[in-house]
Amino acid sequence: MANTKSHSGQTHPIRITLLGLIFLIRVIPGFAQSDNYSGESAARPRQYLLGDWGGRRTALDSRGVDFDFNHVADLQANPVGGKQQTRAGWARIRGTVDIDFGRLAEINGLTFHATGLWQYGANLGEKIGTLANPSALVSVHSTRLDSWWFQQGLSHYRLFIKAGQFAGQDFYGVQQFGASYLTEPLGYALGNLFSNTYESFRSAGTPAAEIRFFPLSSFYIKSAVLAGNRDPFTQDPTGFGFTIRNTPVFVYEAGYLVDESETEAPNSASPRKIYPGSCKLGGAYNGGKFHNPITSQDSNGNYLIYLMANQAVYRPFPGSNRGLDLDFALDWSPTDLNQEYEQITGGLRYNGIIPHRDQDGLAFGVVYSKISDQFSSGGTRIGLPSLGSEKAIELNYSIQVSRCILLQPAFQYYIDVGANSHVPDAAVLGFRTKVTF
Repeated sequence: MANTKSHSGQTHPIRITLLGLIFLIRVIPGFAQSDNYSGESAARPRQYLLGDWGGRRTALDSRGVDFDFNHVADLQANPVGGKQQTRAGWARIRGTVDIDFGRLAEINGLTFHATGLWQYGANLGEKIGTLANPSALVSVHSTRLDSWWFQQGLSHYRLFIKAGQFAGQDFYGVQQFGASYLTEPLGYALGNLFSNTYESFRSAGTPAAEIRFFPLSSFYIKSAVLAGNRDPFTQDPTGFGFTIRNTPVFVYEAGYLVDESETEAPNSASPRKIYPGSCKLGGAYNGGKFHNPITSQDSNGNYLIYLMANQAVYRPFPGSNRGLDLDFALDWSPTDLNQEYEQITGGLRYNGIIPHRDQDGLAFGVVYSKISDQFSSGGTRIGLPSLGSEKAIELNYSIQVSRCILLQPAFQYYIDVGANSHVPDAAVLGFRTKVTF
């Protein structure tokens, strides 16, 4: 999260991940050609670096127990512009378990999920002064149980009730095509949700409960109540405390799904071209007190509303997820309470742009972050610079080196860094690596 401060003096993720990348490129492809590596047979596609655990992974999956472990890292530098020229890296190791009790214990509709992580690195966005962080991974150094919950499906799976600990931004205000980008508002969730309403975010999940209802297969409504912990890493540093502090956050969303069948069976034989998409309208509300640093006054309650849409617009042939997708998001919150009151994101991605490279993708995105006029004029009265808006663009290409290794080089450019026209425009170069174990 760009709004969350992290230690900025450490750059060791760059050295660690570069060494790992060299190892992956030179050594792992040779192992990937061996059908017997880690006991995996030729009939089972290689999904993981460590294979099938001698068949145990497949056996557990058949009983409804699924594990996922991955390491993802962003390594970036700005050779020109910004408050300073520097480099930084941020990395996250994440482990997840999902259990379907319908298959494991014949308790239909009941599932369990848990995620733990270790993350570390330096915050490039903080160093160069951007509003939209160059890395959507950046948060706070921590080793933490991020989320866990039980979910029960009812009424022929039209109604779902979920309770436990999770991040609101994993489900409300999250970008549908987030994996296609590195920049924070494009690569995860709208960037001002936490700063404006304290909606919980990934790696800092809080106690929460949700109800989700599908009156139609293509339409849903959902709502959740989240513990609005304003300093979650201090209030519950390990994630095991189930800590509820400050005032709760209420989140809501209604969505319409278009041709969602492709997400259920990608690349399956189909008599027609399928163009999946979605449109979401949602919001977050916190009834607590919010302090205005310009007027030095407190106000009761704050909220943010958002609109998000994504749509496939071109498919070369039936039964394929190759082609062009578009995405758009807009949010707004009261200008008298929120400095960064408005954010707009938009982008496009083309999956499989190179023949025979269906899993690769080219993506282009734009982020517009606007500072409230009240905050800008109030700041100038106390000697701060006048602020307007920050514009950020990103161009990247994701390369699926193997089924378990992703490399994603990216170029980003910031105009009016930090919404300050006096700060030189900044260019950021870097790449993301992801390894699934």
